[in-house]
Amino acid sequence: MSVQEYKDIQYGPYERNTLDAYIVGNKPSPVLIYFHGGGYRSGDKSLFLSIDLMQECLDAEISIITCNYRFITNDPFPAPMKDGVRAIQFVRFMAKTWGINPHRIALAGSSAGGHLALWNALKGEMAIPDSSDPIERISTKVSAFVGFNTQVSKDQRFYKDIYDGQHIQPNLPLYLNIPSIDDLYRPENLKLAAQASAINYMSPDSPPAFMDYDIELDDEDLCIPAEAPVHDVIHHPMHGYQLKKRYEDFHIPLELRTKNNPVQPGEIIEFLFNHL
Repeated sequence: MSVQEYKDIQYGPYERNTLDAYIVGNKPSPVLIYFHGGGYRSGDKSLFLSIDLMQECLDAEISIITCNYRFITNDPFPAPMKDGVRAIQFVRFMAKTWGINPHRIALAGSSAGGHLALWNALKGEMAIPDSSDPIERISTKVSAFVGFNTQVSKDQRFYKDIYDGQHIQPNLPLYLNIPSIDDLYRPENLKLAAQASAINYMSPDSPPAFMDYDIELDDEDLCIPAEAPVHDVIHHPMHGYQLKKRYEDFHIPLELRTKNNPVQPGEIIEFLFNHL
């Protein structure tokens, strides 16, 4: 299978608005848009090259787009999310040039990039029909979502009843652009945290999802252990489990995989083909 590569393509006005495209020869192809992890403070679009799913998608004739986005060290919420919006619209804008199917787009990401992708997937249509920018008038809706160790919320209230420990999500003040942890529960900041949390946009129009976590989920004790390190708190499969309950309310498929229920070979590709 031939793959045409386009590197460091500028998709928006900011320095980190760059993407790499790996377009398979069979056209028009479905496409997976991937956002890297790194706590919204680090990482690069090249990280996807080391993940097996990259080659699996290309072998299955699914094109790949890997995206950089602005970091919260300089551009807090909603800047990274807006970059996700722009990336989706730009990929659709380039569909004819690149030979991809604009109606068969899925989002994916890991950790912070997973949350960015999930926020965009659940937010639904964010096109601006009357914009003077033709790219902003393009649809942002997608057909599926795949997440790895994905946070679903940036709101500490999410952990009520599922976690008794003391950890606060790292980088929250920086992410929300507030002075300190002590300000998290001010009414205006709680409102901002709710707006920043992907899970709050779950609706009957949400796309099917596949979520994979590296930590075990105890089916008999559905909570995050109080002694869990902060890394495990923010990447715990209880994030996916809580979202799955919302999905079940709307009878939308969400496949949840954990360390004790791992992904089987070819399972994600099958999921993508079922929903793209």
